[in-house]
Amino acid sequence: MKAKIAIVGSGNIGWALRKLLKDDYEIRQGDINDGFDASDISQVKDFLKDIDAVISAGPFAVNKNIAKIASEKGIGYFDLTEDVETTEYIKSLESTNILMPQCGLAPGAINICAAGMMKHFDSVNEVMMRVGALPRFTTNEMSYYLSWSTNGLINEYCNEADAIYEGKAIKVMPLEGAEKIVIDGESFEAFNTSGGCATMCETYENKVETLSYKTIRYPGHLNHMKFLFNDLHLKKNKDVLEKLFDKEVPRTRNDVIIFFVKVIGLIDGVLQEKTYLRKIYGDEKYSAIQLTTASGACSVLKMYLDGKIGNKGFIKQESLSWDDFIENKYGQVYA
Repeated sequence: MKAKIAIVGSGNIGWALRKLLKDDYEIRQGDINDGFDASDISQVKDFLKDIDAVISAGPFAVNKNIAKIASEKGIGYFDLTEDVETTEYIKSLESTNILMPQCGLAPGAINICAAGMMKHFDSVNEVMMRVGALPRFTTNEMSYYLSWSTNGLINEYCNEADAIYEGKAIKVMPLEGAEKIVIDGESFEAFNTSGGCATMCETYENKVETLSYKTIRYPGHLNHMKFLFNDLHLKKNKDVLEKLFDKEVPRTRNDVIIFFVKVIGLIDGVLQEKTYLRKIYGDEKYSAIQLTTASGACSVLKMYLDGKIGNKGFIKQESLSWDDFIENKYGQVYA
């Protein structure tokens, strides 16, 4: 008998989740446009009746309700949030099943990959996680078109980010820490954004010297974002900024994901560096951001249903096996 999977949200990622999972599982999908309001706790209870696992692909604000009911009913819970405060709430819940926020691309696959690479070292000096969800072609001044949630983009540009510096977990400002990065001869910029480290700073404090997550963009993007967010103080008016972006910034399906991890440390007494790089492009079915985000969630869901995640309660991304993640048909996107 097929497992019953609930998907909250039917936007870009929710749609892709259903497409990827529908042949293997029985799917129940709900969205505000269909009359399902996940901010109403009674509707969430009804929606999750007789369900084996739920993936939330809705706005991060509804995840607390969904996680609360999933924990009470012992339903496997997964979400795609990059919101740190939401994750802290989910961490506080008790459940007889697993609660796994921060699945997807980043946070999600990037953390599983980095943790897997770290296992090859006797000791680790530096961990660099860099991810870019980029349009392949741009002509506007900020060198960017929208390819995923505007709400999520603004949230990660506004909130403090986590990092490890000299062994200690610290908070760093978003849109700071600018660096130049060259990949296959092409120059990019990278800078701090929130959420991408997931729980890694908590896990690896006093175990690594430096650990950071940054977002990759084309050169020049950062200065335009600083003008909007800081100089015009639009980070205090997120609703205004979100409406402006949705109205004036085009969306694109012609995108590319840059997935980059570098680890430096000691192996047999020798300082060495290992790098994992993937450029993932969209196809006629899915944009790159749809494919990578949905595949990340689907892969950990399958690991759970296949009995490859033994723990209960809150599950950290870095506790999962990278080999198991990329060996199933969903995680193959990253292999």
